[in-house]
Amino acid sequence: MNKLFSLLFTALSFSASAQLIYIGELEMNGETPLRFNAIIKPFKNSVELNIINSQDTIKLVGKPIPGTQTWRFDFPVFNTHIRLRRLLKHWVGTFIDDDKGDTIPVVFKPASKETPRYNLSNMQAVENRFQITFEPGTSNERVAVLEYFPYTKSEIRGSILTTAGDYRFLQGSVSSDSLIMSTFDGKFAYVFVARLQGDSIFGYQFYTKANPRQFKGVKSNAARLPDPKALTQVKNDAGKIRFSLPDTEGKIVEFNANDPGAKLTFITIGGSWCPNCMDEARFLNQLYQKYNDRGVKIIGVYFEYTDKESVALPILKRMATQLKLEFPILYGGSVRQQAAARVFPQIQKVLAYPTLIALDAQGNILKTYTGFYGPGTSLFADYEREMIEWIEQVVGD
Repeated sequence: MNKLFSLLFTALSFSASAQLIYIGELEMNGETPLRFNAIIKPFKNSVELNIINSQDTIKLVGKPIPGTQTWRFDFPVFNTHIRLRRLLKHWVGTFIDDDKGDTIPVVFKPASKETPRYNLSNMQAVENRFQITFEPGTSNERVAVLEYFPYTKSEIRGSILTTAGDYRFLQGSVSSDSLIMSTFDGKFAYVFVARLQGDSIFGYQFYTKANPRQFKGVKSNAARLPDPKALTQVKNDAGKIRFSLPDTEGKIVEFNANDPGAKLTFITIGGSWCPNCMDEARFLNQLYQKYNDRGVKIIGVYFEYTDKESVALPILKRMATQLKLEFPILYGGSVRQQAAARVFPQIQKVLAYPTLIALDAQGNILKTYTGFYGPGTSLFADYEREMIEWIEQVVGD
């Protein structure tokens, strides 16, 4: 019987090598599931899973778990994975966040290219921008900007920008009175459900296991956030940045801002668990490749969900390898123990991951940048252009 089941499973799983289109569903703490687009490509001895959020595609390669009919798909960079098995036309299993210990049911259902994530009556592919507030009227009140643009004939894409960064690539549907957008990238797993009434919006952000978070706002083409260059405060009497930290190989790297060859140094405070940090790392790597031989140095100091160097270093090495980073990544300590405050006493408080610090040739802080607005937002192109123009001014010929 077991042999028969195994043969049946193999036939169902790999009878066709053509790619198959699915809508994935994560079980959420709410009535609306988190849906995302996926393509699964079965091969003779492996399975490829592509998770798609508007313009962003994440490729995962499955490995069979010995003694089972289950495949394990590890996310690149993040310490998370999906376990799946084929059940007739569906794939069913769990999404596991190893950093947090969360285990969430997931199912992949057959779909077509035209299948929307969410069906709303009278769906529209339109552009809008809202000034919103999360948890209004509470001590946790936070301002944000919600933006979306036409993606397909019936769907929209967009993002939500906060003072700490953005929610990356959101995709969903909008009608005259409703909005649903979602994203899932192996770390971010959110659904935003809202009611539209005139120029007003009222809604909730749903997580996998946390309580939903309320937001409300108004339509505004002028919606904006505080200047990210003015949020992180620098202490005047704390001295210059100095630290001795291990790199991904365990070698201690000393930084004392006394590098004769450095005209400009960027230090980014981040973590491998942070999607915005990964977007920033990709961008910084491009800057490093372009400007390193002109005196621009870049160092990443990352804080992880562990205080054990033996655990953190392999995670950071895997991240640096996956992203093909050429600038050094150092381990700063545990994010839970606020190690960033000890490594960087020169700043009042680390308000967001990532936080970027720019130093001149003498080690003086030129500017800071709190958070990162990545390629899923409308602000990324301007940020990229302004950063390159500023670097050119600083390093000269």
